[in-house]
Amino acid sequence: MILFMSAAISYAQTKDQTESSGVKTNSQATLYNDFYVGYGALDLFYFTGRMQHGGDFPTVNHYYNDQYYYYTFNEPSSVGTFYIGYARSLNRVISTGIMFGFQDFTYSGVATSSGSGTPTTYTVNVSDILVSASARILFNYMNKPAVKIYSGIGIGLTVDFGVATENGTTYNERKLWPGGQLTLMGIRFGRAFGGFLEFGVGTFGIVNAGLSYKFKD
Repeated sequence: MILFMSAAISYAQTKDQTESSGVKTNSQATLYNDFYVGYGALDLFYFTGRMQHGGDFPTVNHYYNDQYYYYTFNEPSSVGTFYIGYARSLNRVISTGIMFGFQDFTYSGVATSSGSGTPTTYTVNVSDILVSASARILFNYMNKPAVKIYSGIGIGLTVDFGVATENGTTYNERKLWPGGQLTLMGIRFGRAFGGFLEFGVGTFGIVNAGLSYKFKD
């Protein structure tokens, strides 16, 4: 993250030098289309623990083969959220767009039968694949040719594609969760090509970073 931000700063400084020599260059503030890819760490789902499921999905204590089973699980783990997005500047202050994210939580546990006789145990492997979509609006506090500082808010939905395997049987369950992202502060370095770093809270992460490409109509 430090490397690509340093490269973006160096790129911006080089462009500033070129501009001062009389060569016309593009300003990121006048390139109204922005396509970006990023990575987010520590989203809200990271702190809520296991996703809630119902029915026959094998994460809730239930009867199976005429026996009652209870479950013990380890903590879910995930590498974080990967996302892509597009934003369109309405003017130098406001831009709107949409972003899509992907995250996979995995965990495992043991189902143990209760009652008389020797307990029966099964291993359970669960994957919660979270696909998020969020409409987003950004407000620029500083919008210079090679740097901008902004905040924003996004509101959307997250679809949980739950998949569990227990005793050779696969279970699937799809659920909808609210989603969105509050960006407390973001900074972008570079002109047409640059990098960004954001701090906020939501279903895309507390700390977000990525690469951005801006272009004309």
